[in-house]
Amino acid sequence: MSGLGWPPIATLGHADAPGLLALSESVGWPHSSEDWAAILEAGQVFGHRGAAGAPMSSAALFDYGAALVSLGMVLVAPSHRRRGLARAVMEHCLRLVAPRPMTLIATPQGEPLYVGLGFVEVERVQRMVGQGALNGDRLPPIAQIDADAVARLDHAAFGADRRALLRILLARAAATAVVRDAHGRARAFGIATRQRDQLVVGPLIATDTADAAALFQSLTADVPDPVRIDVPVRQGEFLASLAGLGLRAAGDAPIMLHGAHEMPGRRNGIYAIAVRAFG
Repeated sequence: MSGLGWPPIATLGHADAPGLLALSESVGWPHSSEDWAAILEAGQVFGHRGAAGAPMSSAALFDYGAALVSLGMVLVAPSHRRRGLARAVMEHCLRLVAPRPMTLIATPQGEPLYVGLGFVEVERVQRMVGQGALNGDRLPPIAQIDADAVARLDHAAFGADRRALLRILLARAAATAVVRDAHGRARAFGIATRQRDQLVVGPLIATDTADAAALFQSLTADVPDPVRIDVPVRQGEFLASLAGLGLRAAGDAPIMLHGAHEMPGRRNGIYAIAVRAFG
């Protein structure tokens, strides 16, 4: 048992997926069993198990090498809140990755805890929701020949090696798109995945708003379902273009950082992040 009488923090695996799904549903988060399968494949999940063995807390670490670690899915079952579980699992994760920088995207409920642990806000992301581009022009999908270029573009923008995550996202993709230069080399790319009844657009990596807008319209062309995208607030021109397509703002959130003063990479190339858990 831990110092507060809780079971020790455990590493949670694929056998815990049903319990993790129940945990996220208990707090009203929209994640599906497919989402949890991807999270467990892409990262390491830690948490406390209750007496019956079901997870009552969680936190997922995504290791992108020496430059950065991302943290997501910090959850505590409503019946076990305000008992120190979130702090305990957060401190466990911080100890595991120290002294490397750690980033997360905070909820309003979690932000005070993260500030208390030394995280600072370095940017914000704006969520936009709506319908797809009903008449968008389609760009070529990402092909095998683009794999190395896509990994390089992502690495340059995020400042970290996310090839393993990209493979998982591409395997789950509902749509992909690439913009190629005059020599046929990828210069911008986008991926869209599904989360229950929504199409989630991201990441979008580009050098300018025109390419980012073309990627978005290709990924969402003829999509009848709701669309969601999380855009760094620095991309004001792109946000305006999304508003022009009929998307509306649905809240923003802070990107927070621990162990460094600024995020790595050329962040002005990030026009949309992947799902918030992945950073």
